[in-house]
Amino acid sequence: MKRVIFLSILLTAVLWSATLQAQSILEKKADQLYENFSYSKAASIYESLYKRYPENGKLIQRLAYCYDKMLNYKKALLYYSYLVQIDERKLEDYYEYAQLLRIDGRIDESKKYLEKYLDLAPNDLRALNQYNQLNQIITLKDKIKKVDVKEVDGNTRFTDMSPAFFKDQMVFSSAKDSFSMVRDQFKWTDQPFLDLFVTKPNPIDDFSESSVLSKKLNSRVHEGPVCFSSDFNTIYFTRNSYVTDNYKKSPNGVNNLKIFISRFDGKDWSEAVNFPFNSNSYSVGHPALSPDDKTLYFVSDMPGGLGKTDIYKSEMVNGQWSKPVNLGETINTEGKEMFPFVDKEGILYFSSDGRPGMAGLDIYAARAVENGQYIVANFGSPINSKYDDFGLILNTDSLSGYFTSNREGGAGDDDIYYFSVAAIDLQVTTLLERTREIMPDSKIFLKDEKGEIITSTISDKEGKAEFSVKPGLKYSLLAENKTYVSDIMPVSISRHLFGLEQKEDVLLKQGFPYLTIEVIDPEQGLIIPLAIVDISEGKYDESELEEENGVIRMKMNNSTDYTFDVSAEGFFPKTAKYSSTGLVPGEYSLTIEMEKLSKGKQFTLDDLFYDLNKSSIRPDAALVLDALAQILLENQEVRIEIGSHTDSRSSAEYNLNLSQRRSESVVAYLISKGIAADRLVAKGYGESQLINKCADGIDCPEEDHQANRRTVIEILNKDIRKVKRGARDVYYF
Repeated sequence: MKRVIFLSILLTAVLWSATLQAQSILEKKADQLYENFSYSKAASIYESLYKRYPENGKLIQRLAYCYDKMLNYKKALLYYSYLVQIDERKLEDYYEYAQLLRIDGRIDESKKYLEKYLDLAPNDLRALNQYNQLNQIITLKDKIKKVDVKEVDGNTRFTDMSPAFFKDQMVFSSAKDSFSMVRDQFKWTDQPFLDLFVTKPNPIDDFSESSVLSKKLNSRVHEGPVCFSSDFNTIYFTRNSYVTDNYKKSPNGVNNLKIFISRFDGKDWSEAVNFPFNSNSYSVGHPALSPDDKTLYFVSDMPGGLGKTDIYKSEMVNGQWSKPVNLGETINTEGKEMFPFVDKEGILYFSSDGRPGMAGLDIYAARAVENGQYIVANFGSPINSKYDDFGLILNTDSLSGYFTSNREGGAGDDDIYYFSVAAIDLQVTTLLERTREIMPDSKIFLKDEKGEIITSTISDKEGKAEFSVKPGLKYSLLAENKTYVSDIMPVSISRHLFGLEQKEDVLLKQGFPYLTIEVIDPEQGLIIPLAIVDISEGKYDESELEEENGVIRMKMNNSTDYTFDVSAEGFFPKTAKYSSTGLVPGEYSLTIEMEKLSKGKQFTLDDLFYDLNKSSIRPDAALVLDALAQILLENQEVRIEIGSHTDSRSSAEYNLNLSQRRSESVVAYLISKGIAADRLVAKGYGESQLINKCADGIDCPEEDHQANRRTVIEILNKDIRKVKRGARDVYYF
């Protein structure tokens, strides 16, 4: 029995040893493939080992790294989620996992792991910048709404990328099969190497019919991206370091990129020659020429840069390319800047993963300002996505072009997309002209070329507002904010695509005088909410009139006299005047006090004046008496006294008689309007109740004497009651 047990234990040990040996052989094979950048084949072996040994931290780490290198984000995200929980994790893994979470749209989780990373690497500007701006991703997603994006015909299950204009054709890089019996494979992704292909003329969005550009230019390694001189006789293209069938690797074992130059002799392309600043120690690639052929932009990870890869430029001086210059920190970050392109207006387009964006590589536009600085704008969606978007180029119309993306829904790995722009954002900022102070809550009008209003909006707390406008058209802007107004500002919408937006400042200045009218009950000091104010004289902007709860705000015309007739239930009507003559633009106010209808109340009939020594009713006074007659007609049992007063000139007896005649004139006028005589009492007071200092012997101006020549109405009824007559309330006394 002991012998049997011993043999069983021995057999188990042998089998376990054999299993470990098999694992060791497979793992060594996978490690070798991994070290040689054959990530696809290495991942396949690591996967088989992981199924048997799921607790093996090294396998989890290698699978996360392999799938990340292969841009298989879904699987990379899965294994990174395991990796950040185990001891084999590295500091950089937190950062990479945060990027994958961002690509997957899990913003809150991405923040969480960026925080973990920054706790350990607080000075990483790349991570700080992304963390601080992560909230912008939500707004970037919906930034552009009027851009049509479609996948071109002809994309394959392999990589298709980075088109470039070539006469009336397109040259692009592709790993599609070339129908040869033997085809080298790119071990990194286990795909064929990239070659250069050319489409048929005028492809627009059809790349399906294409052929090899040149057998002299295509090699056993990658070619592309490319650019051409303005006459299309010189090509600058990217290729792995490669000479006579041999790779040229850098000291760290990586096969670097180089820029090669070839010229067309009318029949074929010449043998490619090295760009002067290529190196076996670092990569130089992704060439882009300025429209005048005098500046070559490219990407490199040469020593002294700001990040993983930076964009540089070299100038053509006396037939030679000058020493490269780094574009500086307004372009380059601690991440990767790649795939430059320069349009006809000199705007630089490039991709970066070191800036706030949708995720992965995003496409940006940069406009040079001064001292080597740039203003950079993100395109937002749908050009950018949560995957890698790069290699943007523009057609001559500046409103359409192409870019490359590995977004979901494509034919294969990287795919080429065509886009066209129907409208861009016109971003308007409202400012005070004198101080440039922000003017929030300003109403902004967008007008067409004929001056017709298209739409309007209100600027936000930062003074900003946006309109969707068509490139190449002419518009005008007008802004108003209370008493402030702008001049009509013509705006021509550019056809360039700098961030798919155009920014304009609208400056406001004091424009018109505004009048706020309050109708109040003086006994309580409260606004009368149902008061009616009729503007019977004076022109004003009806569209600007605001009326609510007994308060009116109106924009007055300059040098205009206004008359306001005010009425309210339970109050004696009132007439008020105001003039904008001599007023500077600004805010003004007018308070109109109304007297309640009650026994013993006295009301001066405003604007019921008499000429000196006369008792006849003037035409202007007749208008006032007409309003009084209407009140008496609506309140049939009201009895009133009409008390007239004179100034102090002439004798007291004469003035008493004159005032009596004036009261009788008012009574006669009211009777002529249908008011019963027994409801009216005429009373003359002469100069006995002057309302100012203009007594006998006092020298006063005529307007002060006129104020004393007045008529006062007193209600004689003992009480007041309100009854309903039809649709309105009527007061009886």
